[in-house]
Amino acid sequence: MRSTRVLAYWLGLAAVVLLPQFYQVEKGAKWGFATVVSGDEPHYLVLLNSVILDGDFDVRNNYLSVHEGSNQAGARFAGSGLDHQITYWMGGRRVEWSEVFNVDVGQWPKDSRGHLVPQVKPGVDPRFAVLPEAAAHPVGVAVLLAPIAFPFRGTRWVEHVAIFCSALATLLAAYFYQRVLRYFSKSEAAVWVTTLAVFLATPLLFYTRSFFNEPFVTLCVIAAFALALAPGKAFWAGLSVAVAMLMKPPSVVLLAPLSLLFLPRRDLKSLLLLGIAPLAAALLTLWWNDRLYGSPWLGPYPFYRGNLWQGAWGLLTSERHGLLWFAPVLVLSALGWPGLVRRFPLEALACLLGFALLYLITAWWAYWVGGWCYGPRLIVPALPLLGLGLVHALERSTVVWIRARWLIYGAMLYGTVVNFLAVIHSVKSWNNTPIEILRRNFNI
Repeated sequence: MRSTRVLAYWLGLAAVVLLPQFYQVEKGAKWGFATVVSGDEPHYLVLLNSVILDGDFDVRNNYLSVHEGSNQAGARFAGSGLDHQITYWMGGRRVEWSEVFNVDVGQWPKDSRGHLVPQVKPGVDPRFAVLPEAAAHPVGVAVLLAPIAFPFRGTRWVEHVAIFCSALATLLAAYFYQRVLRYFSKSEAAVWVTTLAVFLATPLLFYTRSFFNEPFVTLCVIAAFALALAPGKAFWAGLSVAVAMLMKPPSVVLLAPLSLLFLPRRDLKSLLLLGIAPLAAALLTLWWNDRLYGSPWLGPYPFYRGNLWQGAWGLLTSERHGLLWFAPVLVLSALGWPGLVRRFPLEALACLLGFALLYLITAWWAYWVGGWCYGPRLIVPALPLLGLGLVHALERSTVVWIRARWLIYGAMLYGTVVNFLAVIHSVKSWNNTPIEILRRNFNI
């Protein structure tokens, strides 16, 4: 009976996550494979195609191919004047493509073979027109997916496979998340409600149908804590952090909370094993930086510091990018955190510190909104760590906790409706507020 119920839960979760991969509502309901929509998605796809088609990270020829009609940036952008999200470094200053080139691709001439000839702006050194172009994004996700996408190179399936991998990464993240939850709770109901709350009632659901770093970094973050909590898995926990670092270098901060799980026991062997893969990832990143940007210390995108308090408040309350609006159930996880910390002081504090560090480093960045996106994109990988507090609140059985539980259920229902409608209407939902999404769908 229990195994049947668990199977039903997994099938239900998989159905909700995978449905948007094949079903969308744009001008009307339609079935078909998922495609990239906007924001950074087409640029990650260009980078992936550069790796599997050319075996390099020079995206210049790949962007030119997009302008000439290929689908290397996705079907929606074939033949478009898509901007090049690349980085040049000149005199210690980051220079973007739009500062160097005439961005009106329609005005570019063609050579004798019919290929576009890039045109630099007046006064710009014409050698820029033939220089390699290094992406303004870390190359980790392209390297990670290259073995999977390689058999489909040169076809439209690369786009579909990349997005489908986001959904698979999310489901694998849910598996590791349950391992973490079962460390903190013996209640099957609390474990499953918490899992569904985190994966269906937050923007994590929206990003299962996208080609961003977030679903893959989420998997790495959760796997790192799940493996660190298991005996003898310190190396694999460190490897998870290392993979996250290749996609988002600030993920290195996770080594601090993970180390707390071993320091009190003076488990120096586990600490050493934890650090091996992240050290290798850091050295590899420095090497890539040197090759692509001319210095180990110059990367694809610098950390532009902003106002920490403004960012922290915005990530919590902003109507377009605030946690309160897109995932109020996670805010209610605060109800369970005090009890969770009392029961598991070291382990719970390590997880809470992991969330806090990822949250604060995002808030400190000048562009904490995440650009043109949906909800609080940049903190999506940290959301499951925050949600751990729910498992304690949901397993309490006193009258007070039962009332609090219904509040959690209500917030969970609201978040599931908002985020499911957003992902089903993915094309229309970018930069929308939850209120706008509800009004559009319910005519209110």
